[in-house]
Amino acid sequence: MEEFTFDALKVGMVPDKEIAINILDNIKKQDECKLVLDPVLNDANCSESTKKYLIDKMLPMSFIVILDVKEAEIISRNDIKDQEDVESAADFIHNMGPDFIFIRSSELTEDSSDILFDGESFHEYEGYEYTKEIKEETDSTFSGAITASISKDIDIDRSLDIALDYVRRAIISSYNRSEIGKTHLDHSIEPLKVSAFEEEAADFDSWFENNKNVFESEFKAEKKLMINPENAVSIGVGSGLFASRLGIKHGVEPASGMAELAREKGIEVMKGKAEDLPIKDKEYETVLMSTVLSYVDDPQKAVNEAYRILKSGGHMIASFLPKEGSYTMMYDLAIMKGRHDPEISPEYPYPLKFIKGSNWLSTEKVTDLLKNAGFSDFKYVQTLTKHPKYTNEEVEEPIKGYKKGDYVVIRGEKP
Repeated sequence: MEEFTFDALKVGMVPDKEIAINILDNIKKQDECKLVLDPVLNDANCSESTKKYLIDKMLPMSFIVILDVKEAEIISRNDIKDQEDVESAADFIHNMGPDFIFIRSSELTEDSSDILFDGESFHEYEGYEYTKEIKEETDSTFSGAITASISKDIDIDRSLDIALDYVRRAIISSYNRSEIGKTHLDHSIEPLKVSAFEEEAADFDSWFENNKNVFESEFKAEKKLMINPENAVSIGVGSGLFASRLGIKHGVEPASGMAELAREKGIEVMKGKAEDLPIKDKEYETVLMSTVLSYVDDPQKAVNEAYRILKSGGHMIASFLPKEGSYTMMYDLAIMKGRHDPEISPEYPYPLKFIKGSNWLSTEKVTDLLKNAGFSDFKYVQTLTKHPKYTNEEVEEPIKGYKKGDYVVIRGEKP
């Protein structure tokens, strides 16, 4: 193992104490490796001395420990009969040293859920159902899937969501394939896709660092139409780069990596999607959607949600790269070719990983979205009026309208 480095490592059933000692010695040589421990303590092949070593030595060093109810009973030395017992066991085990405890307790009673404990609060998850024949394989796959996400620096909540989704679909697929039947889990399914905004959030800010004049031009355009930033929320706040400069203190963001960067900039971030905002009606005076509408699943629903959370007389501000603009055409060409063309692209082009899956909207379409939601009295400003190759040469002042610029900002009022 010394020749390799790991961001995350899963340890499953270990039959022999000497093997466990060797594993832990090698893990200690790793730099910042997150250990996922799925010890399978109730396996007949795991000796008592091995169990004791795993519990006393390896468990305290773990990032997350994944247990079923029987294992939680072994470690906590208490019977578990209900959800309250599960939480008590999780608290006891967390005090032994690991960062997170996940107990598969949904099988305990009909009303039980799997739980994650982070030392402060409990988070419930709907478990997965499986036949006795594939239990061991399913549980092992689940912990492996968690490890894969953790290795990509995806936060623990999202890692669990991805792993649970994968296992549930694998179980269903195994039932539907006669050659697999109910004795093996179907590993041929594709895992849940994770956006680049989740996996590589820091690269987003890095791009703007290399394109500072582009950022300033876009920022000035949004600032031109900004109203009441002190009572505003940024939906799809991302890394908080624009919101923090605009003086916005509240945001909503689905990607945990992005949300963490925004929090570091002093923004209070709620986890959520634009189409289903965790905000009550008529809460804010201004809603900002900064280049968000081309990335959501349902733009109309997102705009409707913005309308819902605005007070009467409030404003929605949306910035976007118009479908009719040269930037979006250049990006579409890059996606088709699999690379940016250096003859027409800026020196530091936007990474393709952030472009994939986008759905560019025309200015006419964005206006219609706002109209359909009930907004009126529209104002427009535009910037980035040069060819994309040259837009980073200098900062542009925003101008009224939308027929020249490759970056358009629209503001609508809620009556």
